[in-house]
Formats: sequence, structure tokens, C-alpha cells
Amino acid sequence: MHRFGWAKPVPVVARKMRNPRLNMMLVALAGPAMNLLLGLIAVFALAAALSLVVPGSRGGAFLLVTLEKFLAINIFLAVFNMLPIPPFDGSHVVEGLLPRPLAARYAKLRKYGFLLLILLLVVVPSIWPSLDLVGWVVVPPVEAIRNVFLSLAGLA
Repeated sequence: MHRFGWAKPVPVVARKMRNPRLNMMLVALAGPAMNLLLGLIAVFALAAALSLVVPGSRGGAFLLVTLEKFLAINIFLAVFNMLPIPPFDGSHVVEGLLPRPLAARYAKLRKYGFLLLILLLVVVPSIWPSLDLVGWVVVPPVEAIRNVFLSLAGLA
């Protein structure tokens, strides 16, 4: 355990895996999958809370808002993390799906990942607001997944 109570991150060493390409993709998918699972738990907790909360109670309203935000944040994190920009998990999935020669060329983008991230998510939208990567690429699937989850919980 870390001195603050959190577990230290475990480094993933691809060369020690039996099937590095596939296993790295699976490792990369684990985080977004967990975010989606947490989102499902949140939406079912929200459905339960809606039937239990006394209308007009401050504690109940706080609980409902917190669960709604927890749902939205986890879905957003799952989708955002799947962007194919290094160092996000989506880049590891893309790298695993590409033919080996293209994957090797794509992997070279990693050293520019943080710069690409700043350019695509901060600089470009501030210069050209119509080129908002998050608004165009991330928000529509987040809303679609949220609607599916709400439907599954009988809230849509």
C-alpha cells in the first residue's frame, strides 16, 4: 500500500506477456470497462434511490445529484479514455489491431502523445471553437451510453 492508503500502480511489461498485442489490448480495455461497470452500478443505485428518497429532502436530493454525476463521469471517462491518442487506452487498442508494421509506426507517436493531447483538446478548440474534439467525438457516445443505461434501469 502507498503511504496515503492507495495501492501503487503496477507497471505493465508487454514483453513478459505470452501474447503481448492481445494482452495489452485487454489491459487497456480494463479501465474503460470498469468505468462502464461503475456507471451501471450508479444507474441502478439511482433507480433504487428514486424510489426511496423522500421528495424535498436535502439529503435525498444530494444523493440523486451525486449518483447522476457519478454515472456521467464514469461514462465520460470510459469514452474519453478510448480516444486513439497516446497515452490513452484507445491508442493501445488501435496499436494491437493494426498490422505489425503500421503498429510500429503508430507506436512512435507515443513520445508526442502529451503534445498531441494538448493540441487537440486545448489549443485547436481555443483557436477554432467549431473543431471541439470532445464535443464532436466524445459527447455523442457518452449521451448514447447514458440513455442505454437509463433504459436498462427503467429510468428513460
